[in-house]
Parts: sequence; structure tokens; C-alpha cells
Amino acid sequence: MEETATEAANDCESLYALGKRMWYVLHVKPRAEKKVAQYLSIYRYFCHLPLYVRDTKVQRRKVRRELPLFPGYVFTKLFPDERIKMLQTNLLVRTIPVPHPRVMIHQLRQIARAAKAKPDFKPVNPCKVGDYVRVVYGTMRGTEGYIQRIGREASLCLNVDILGTAVEVAISPGDVIVIEKH
Repeated sequence: MEETATEAANDCESLYALGKRMWYVLHVKPRAEKKVAQYLSIYRYFCHLPLYVRDTKVQRRKVRRELPLFPGYVFTKLFPDERIKMLQTNLLVRTIPVPHPRVMIHQLRQIARAAKAKPDFKPVNPCKVGDYVRVVYGTMRGTEGYIQRIGREASLCLNVDILGTAVEVAISPGDVIVIEKH
């Protein structure tokens, strides 16, 4: 484990020397995601906070709330000194360097496309059981994920591996083909 941390530190230093920012997942304190996103925008740092809309009833009124899709996490791209500046806000628990940013970006883009195609999705626990599939028909064509079966319905789980979490979207079983995970 120490070798991995050393390699990550060396990668971080080499990226910093090249003048490039590194991708981080900021693990924030409970219910502080929007505030951290606000700080990032004030400092003019890149920030990605996926949200979903949830309708609830409060005292006989229907209330529409935007909630973080991944509670406790914000995605950003920072220099190491900018990361330290964010840690000083006292809103972060820790920062998680992203070892494979292209994979994470691909997964987040799939979720964004699913949100546009089917706005009735919800966060779920990570999908470990089921087939890895690609959607071949419909508005979500090209999206890949795991199938989770609930009774006669099927749902597609779109994972974000680095967080160990996923989003669930209802899908017709006839719209997918089983593929091997790469």
C-alpha cells in the first residue's frame, strides 16, 4: 500500500511540475456538497456536482428539492496547492486522487446522458450482481452498465467505480445485449 501512495505522490509531483491539474474526488462533510461547490466556483476552480430532483411533501405542500446524486462527494480538478486551500475550508473530510480520470469522466458522462434521457433515476448502492450490458435501442443507446433485476422489471446500474456507488435507471430488458466488462 505504501508503494501505491508513493507512486501517487510521484505522479502528483510530476503533473504539478508539468503545470497540469489533477483530478480529485472531494469527500465532504455531511450536507456540505453545495457549499463546497460554491467555494470552488468562488476560487474559479473546475467543479462537478451532479444533482437530481426529488419531490417531497412537507406540511401538505409539494416541495421540489435538488439533492446531490453522490452524497458526500464533489468532483474537481486542482493543483496540489489549490487542494490544500480547499482543505483549509474545514468542509472536507479528505481528498481522493483519481488514478484513471478518463474512466471516471466516461462514467460521469454516461450518468449525465441517462439523466437527460430518463429524468426519473435515483441513487442506489453499487451493483455487483448481474450482467454487464450495453443498451442497443432507445434514447440510452450506447450506455453500458450492470443489470439489476427487481421482480419482472429490469434496471440498469451506472457505476462510478472510484466512489463505490451507482445510479439506477429503469430499462426494458429487450433494449440491451450482454457484453464482457473491459
